[in-house]
Amino acid sequence: MVSRTRSVVLCGLSIALLAVGAAIVVPLGPIPFTAQTLMLFLIMLILTPKEAVIAVAGYLVLGAIGLPIFSAFRGGPGVLLGPTGGFLIGYVVAMILVMVLRKVLPAKISDPSVAGYKAYLALDVAAIILAAVTLHGFGLAWFSFSTGTDIVAAFTICTLPFIIPDAIKAVAAFSFAQPIRIALGRAPQRKQKAEPVSSL
Repeated sequence: MVSRTRSVVLCGLSIALLAVGAAIVVPLGPIPFTAQTLMLFLIMLILTPKEAVIAVAGYLVLGAIGLPIFSAFRGGPGVLLGPTGGFLIGYVVAMILVMVLRKVLPAKISDPSVAGYKAYLALDVAAIILAAVTLHGFGLAWFSFSTGTDIVAAFTICTLPFIIPDAIKAVAAFSFAQPIRIALGRAPQRKQKAEPVSSL
């Protein structure tokens, strides 16, 4: 019961984080720069895969029914169907793919050894890369389709300006996530080497 309650609370907080991230907007042409990708990476790393899917799907549903929680305080189905809607759909698809990845290549969460710790962090990196490629792939494809822009031009508009910012956000999320997961009891800590006991 406690575990389920904590999951509900974490999903609710994650939806709020996505909304806050969407409210931080820096105009960069047709595709605005927001802190939402940072929040998405954090959610993906801190929550369980199932919780992450539920949180992101819940965020999209709440935005689709009209709550102004998408970028620039927008809401409604028109945002999902607009030129940037592919990125939002890409969020939930990315979480689903990451969930599959973690099931296929499970991290050794219960193993506190250095090998297990490194395997866990390597899986995090793979998950971030998969998520970034997925959301940009969906965003790029939908933008090209909905605006009639050729794929090369769409890449220049939708992806190229965001490669470095998204890489910085990924590093930040990676750095912030580990101590939070340790506090929540959801990640292994690096095993400390025992100091040799000197004999008298």
